[in-house]
Amino acid sequence: MSRFVLTIPGTFKHPLSGQSRRRLLNALRGVDPDEVGTVPPDLDVLSADEGDTRFVLRLEVTAEDSGAAEGLAMSVALTALAAADYAEDDVFMGDAVVTAIDVG
Repeated sequence: MSRFVLTIPGTFKHPLSGQSRRRLLNALRGVDPDEVGTVPPDLDVLSADEGDTRFVLRLEVTAEDSGAAEGLAMSVALTALAAADYAEDDVFMGDAVVTAIDVG
């Protein structure tokens, strides 16, 4: 198993509110009870433009290979967006792209 950092670009069909931003960030910050609320060092999980319509997610996942990592990252992103009250058709998302790999 390796750790992958993936970048997922996207566009919200309606702007990201402060409450939705908090829900999204909370959903993205760990699911392991030992890691809940943590973010990998130096990883900016969410970047959004001034109008809060275009965004980039940066996610760290553990997977066997890059294909599995891409699928897992998209699943995590969609689950987090749903927690922030965004349905799949409320968001245009690009492909997940591997930007770093830690095989150690």
